[in-house]
Amino acid sequence: MAITINSKRENEDDQTVFFSIDYDGAKSWHGDIPKDADPQEFLDAKEDTLKVEILRKQYKGADVPQLEDKTPLESFEAWIAAGCKNAEITETTVTPAQPAVDAVMGTRTKTAEESEEVTTTEIVEVDGKMVQREVKETVTKQVPVTKEVPLFNEAGEEIGTHSIDETEKYEISPAIEAVEESSETVVVRAETVVSKIDWKDTTE
Repeated sequence: MAITINSKRENEDDQTVFFSIDYDGAKSWHGDIPKDADPQEFLDAKEDTLKVEILRKQYKGADVPQLEDKTPLESFEAWIAAGCKNAEITETTVTPAQPAVDAVMGTRTKTAEESEEVTTTEIVEVDGKMVQREVKETVTKQVPVTKEVPLFNEAGEEIGTHSIDETEKYEISPAIEAVEESSETVVVRAETVVSKIDWKDTTE
């Protein structure tokens, strides 16, 4: 029999069973089981599960793939037989294709820079006296560019000219070139070998 009950302790809600299991050498362990369960029957039914837990304690960080048509224990043992290697993990990022986009154009009033001399009045203290004086400065601003166009009456006869603002086209948003779909694969985790840790027996 692979599992031998050594002793047990009654707790308030369950029982702690100390046992030996023969798996890759004799190992002493313990576990809590239902209060009304028969320790031998309970542990015998979970023998494979216990063995998997033993392996998980001895191979910390093992990433064991579940093999098709294999039990968890068989999968773990196959992983060990293959060299205790956690497989390389890669991650692929896909950038979807983007169609070309034409520039978006708009129309606005054309402006030109215009300078004018502006006279303002200020009051300053000069030799202890408050003096009002004129200050001239040149101010530059943007003003609409206009043009003269013929003006007609309802009969289609030209009767003079009319001034209108000139307009110009400008780019609201630039054109975007088409982008082909691309992908990039990076290694998230390199293949690693997990070292086995010595088993430490537990006693009552």
